[in-house]
Amino acid sequence: MYLVIDLGGTNIRGTWMDHDGAHGTIQHASRPRTLEGTKAHFKDLVDRLRETAPRPVRGVGLATAGPLDHRAQKYLQTSNMPELNGFAIGDFVRREIGLPFLMENDAQAAALGEVWKGGIAGATNAVVLTLGTGVGSGVILEGRLWRGGHFTGPELGHVFLGPGRSRACGCGQVGCIETWLNKWAFERLASRCGLSQTQPRHVAQLWEQGNPAATACVRRYGHRIGLAISTLQVVFGAEAIGLSGGLSTFFQACEPYVWRTLRHRFTNRQWWLPATIAASPDPDMSGLWGMAKAWLDNG
Repeated sequence: MYLVIDLGGTNIRGTWMDHDGAHGTIQHASRPRTLEGTKAHFKDLVDRLRETAPRPVRGVGLATAGPLDHRAQKYLQTSNMPELNGFAIGDFVRREIGLPFLMENDAQAAALGEVWKGGIAGATNAVVLTLGTGVGSGVILEGRLWRGGHFTGPELGHVFLGPGRSRACGCGQVGCIETWLNKWAFERLASRCGLSQTQPRHVAQLWEQGNPAATACVRRYGHRIGLAISTLQVVFGAEAIGLSGGLSTFFQACEPYVWRTLRHRFTNRQWWLPATIAASPDPDMSGLWGMAKAWLDNG
């Protein structure tokens, strides 16, 4: 039994999880934007989870935004959490909490979770994209998390998809997949389609009502997802594509347009089509499932 925790910009949440994915109630804590506050709230959450765990806890697994070094178990120069830059959280957990520790980039943890208990459960070769404020990624090859030559793992959200972006990506480049598919890009697209309510949930409601502008937004966003997947499929040839993150709930509306774009792009290479594209049944659980799976894979 393990404690699995997701640490983000403003919140920390977690639960205990067993080897079969059974878990307790998800508990939440705010995350102060200071290092000492983060340490205190993290430790408090771990203490509360240990009290509720039905059996002894063997370790802690943390899914968190990066960049990070999973080997040294420390944060590097983070994109949105500068107060954690250089924080050796693995040393902190072993010293202050007294438990073994693993950490993963949240998107790579989501990939592990989705092939274990999520929308593409059972897939052994898969690419998972997390769609939200940014676009994260994880690659599973032969049932294992693939990192390539980067100890941080591949960051497929920074693959070039095309020009035409008015805002540079957080990596400093222009035209990254992230700038075409993240929440900012979605809301900008909705506005350009003539919608005054640009939040994804509002666009989904309007789409269900048959609103023409919402339908146009859905079609164009689905086309973008299809283009991104087609670019990645040429490289990975994955049997399954998984989507997680807040915007993945929009996939049901977009799915026909995603497949239409892929079939058009692969007219002469149908074998490049994935067998499955699926959104997570519970995007909030992807990373937590993944950290339990990381412990199982770690032996």
